[in-house]
Amino acid sequence: MTEKNDLIIRIAGEGGEGIVSTGDFIAAACARAGLEIYTFKTFPAEIKGGYCLYQVRTSAERVYNQGDTFDVFVAYNGEAYELNKHLLTPGTTFVYDGPGGDFEPEIPEGVTAYAIPMSKTAKALGSYRSKNMVALGALSVLFNINETTLIEVLTNKFKPKGEDILEFNLKAFAEGKKLANEHKKTDDFRVADATGTKDVILIAGNEAVGMGAILGRLEFFSAYPLTPATEVAKYVSAQLPKTGGTLIQAEDEIASMAQVLGASYAGKRSMTATSGPGLALMSELIGMSTMAELPALIVDVQRGGPSTGLPTKHEQSDLFLAVHGGHGDSPRIVLSVEDVNDCVNMTVAALNLTEQYQCPVIMLSDGSLAFSTQTIPTPDPDSFEIVERTRWDGEGEYMRYKMTENLISPMADPGTPGGEHVAASLEHTESGAPNFAPEPHEANARKRFNKIKPVIDQWPAAEMDGVEGEADVGIITWGSTIGVAREAVARLVAEGKKVKAMYPKLIYPMPVDQYEAFAATCKQILVPEVNYQGQLSHFIRAETSIKPVPYTICGGLPFTPAQIVNKVKEIS
Repeated sequence: MTEKNDLIIRIAGEGGEGIVSTGDFIAAACARAGLEIYTFKTFPAEIKGGYCLYQVRTSAERVYNQGDTFDVFVAYNGEAYELNKHLLTPGTTFVYDGPGGDFEPEIPEGVTAYAIPMSKTAKALGSYRSKNMVALGALSVLFNINETTLIEVLTNKFKPKGEDILEFNLKAFAEGKKLANEHKKTDDFRVADATGTKDVILIAGNEAVGMGAILGRLEFFSAYPLTPATEVAKYVSAQLPKTGGTLIQAEDEIASMAQVLGASYAGKRSMTATSGPGLALMSELIGMSTMAELPALIVDVQRGGPSTGLPTKHEQSDLFLAVHGGHGDSPRIVLSVEDVNDCVNMTVAALNLTEQYQCPVIMLSDGSLAFSTQTIPTPDPDSFEIVERTRWDGEGEYMRYKMTENLISPMADPGTPGGEHVAASLEHTESGAPNFAPEPHEANARKRFNKIKPVIDQWPAAEMDGVEGEADVGIITWGSTIGVAREAVARLVAEGKKVKAMYPKLIYPMPVDQYEAFAATCKQILVPEVNYQGQLSHFIRAETSIKPVPYTICGGLPFTPAQIVNKVKEIS
């Protein structure tokens, strides 16, 4: 049997049938076995029911995205089959609920099919809810999912609920194994053998943001629950009290941002997490963060818009809002994360930047990355540098907005003797006293913009990838689309194509010289991004001499490597 070291399993069905838990169990078992994991999941906005999909990509080598399509498709019901049957092409494998399920599929020529009576078996066991355990047992046999690590994962999940619940689920799992053993294995798909334990963790993007916040010495967190960002708050709520920090669930996004600024004024490292609608509501208070020079980190887990739009779906369409969302000239630092590891490391970095530059920092994640789980190196808490805000030394007369050489004005925490000052939303003099004359406003506008410019040189240069020298096509992309572009570039270079890529993670202030230098080595620039308007393309055209070719999709799903490969071939 041929071992496929890079195997993609897609599981789909009705919400409530255990689709997500099945995928989670497979991912956790493979991670424990030492394999690399990247998952993708999508589910409806309804509280109960609706179509749900979970895709697990497992490999002996590092993977950067969810892949093009599946090798193995597992259909729990007829709707899942109907929505995915066009992808059942020769060479793929199909596992479905039958006989006894709610559909009888047509098996295309060249597709290997295994009928596993999941529903029928679960009902015979006395609980339809055990359907996913039956399926999991069958999949473990059919595709060599390490049984030892699977049993460990199931035991950890169900034993706290009682020995009887654990035994029942293990019984359903065993029944699934028996059903699979009745089939003759006729496809070549097989999860790679265990490679041994590694010092890694399997964690989702939202949880990783929360972990980064704790590692970054967060002291105050306030948020209003908003899909798909809620799990950031959920993680922080469990961990922040352990470090002496404070978390508040605010009545709305405006209140949460106001509380973040209040805590920041009091001297605390503070942040919030939201999605596009919440970021829009926060815009006035983000402006106050700019005006009062109060550190504040805002994590925006983007979703489909406008309005309430696609609450649980993927999009990268908040870039305009993140960079320019606010009235008046309201500068801020904007970052975007590529993957789960970035969610940890860049949250620490973002907290440092907001403290260092005394300005709002917006860090962009997205709906796909929020729920995707990946294996990442176990973070070492002692490896992270913590940057504190510049504080007043107590010498001389305190001037909160003093025009210093580097334009960063020392801060005084409330209660500091001699440090009394006004930190309001009004324009002000160096002391903080309100002033509406032309000269202070112009001087402070220059200060607020110019003080953050050094971040361009401080932040690591955008990573380059692909061929050396001149390329026929240069790719510039951002956010989680970077991981897709990495695989696309690798495929194209392997085919002999002259392709290279640039992956900026500091979005604003824009490192214009880096863009210009990269573009000078490319005949044309392609910018893939998941939004309708081509928002990064817009900024590139506005700020540089580059005339990129936008490549946009906005159907609620991320790019696949094949899409970018095909687009490069189309234009080159």
